[in-house]
Amino acid sequence: MEIDPPMNVNHKFLEAIEKGKLFSRRSYEKWERIMHSHGASLREVFELRYGRFDKYVDVVVYPKSHDHVEAIVKLANEHDVILIPYGGGTNVTQALYLSTHKSETRMIVSIDMSRMNKILWVDKDNMIACVQAGIKGMDLEKDLRMSGVISGHEPDSSEYSTLGGWLATRASGMKKNTYGNIEDIVQSATLVTSKGTYKKTEHWPRVSAGPDVN
Repeated sequence: MEIDPPMNVNHKFLEAIEKGKLFSRRSYEKWERIMHSHGASLREVFELRYGRFDKYVDVVVYPKSHDHVEAIVKLANEHDVILIPYGGGTNVTQALYLSTHKSETRMIVSIDMSRMNKILWVDKDNMIACVQAGIKGMDLEKDLRMSGVISGHEPDSSEYSTLGGWLATRASGMKKNTYGNIEDIVQSATLVTSKGTYKKTEHWPRVSAGPDVN
């Protein structure tokens, strides 16, 4: 598959994230850009196999921490750059599909969350854990079992999809009748947006306190 049109580069943005050391990897590689420009819907898979996309991300950036993400979003606002978060690439709602925006002239940056894949802590007494958004489902379960717990969330895409993707799509899993959907399992979240960072710090499920802003 050929990439056409060529890469659109915002040099000031790239220089700023380079100066701030706001990533563990940055890539302009052809196949890496292609991979981050599609999900797994029928339309996208067909075009990937038999044709080409009309629009691709211009660069892929791999942040390694929450602070990296906050700083990158701030710089994207400042330099008028588009950011698209990327988890496992299993999306079937065309959220990663850029061809419908082929007239877009701004630089498009894929923020690959795969380096933010750690369980930061486990509180077994209260049965809660703090987990980064880029961890894949199978890795999450494997690492949680080392502490004697599980998440209870098991979508069909668990081998590839990420915790952040589950939250973004309000995902359901095969064990939902026992453990609930993802919004029943997640008690608090920190969200970095273009308007600032939102953090819900109260650790309780929605069934205990009425409607949940998550």
